Amino acid sequence: MAFKNSKRVDENFCVYCLHFQVYPDSKTALQGNCTLHKEWIENAGRTTCGEMSAVPLKEPGIYHLKGEANHGWIYVKREKRVRTKLFVVRKPHA
Repeated sequence: MAFKNSKRVDENFCVYCLHFQVYPDSKTALQGNCTLHKEWIENAGRTTCGEMSAVPLKEPGIYHLKGEANHGWIYVKREKRVRTKLFVVRKPHA
């Protein structure tokens, strides 16, 4: 898995996920839509979900990762769903 070899702690998880759709006007690649859960991700650098996590998580849904405890992450489930943002897709010039 890509995040296990990551050197920076804050670049993990959803930024490598195939379901993560980056917001086109974002200055960083950390915010966008989760096309699997149809939810908005504000900071994908420390985000994962019950389906894509490297460790088994009891409930499906979006999780935020907080610091490290005993050489591992603390997984905190998002309390409420955040609607996705619709992206405007520009047509290429013919």
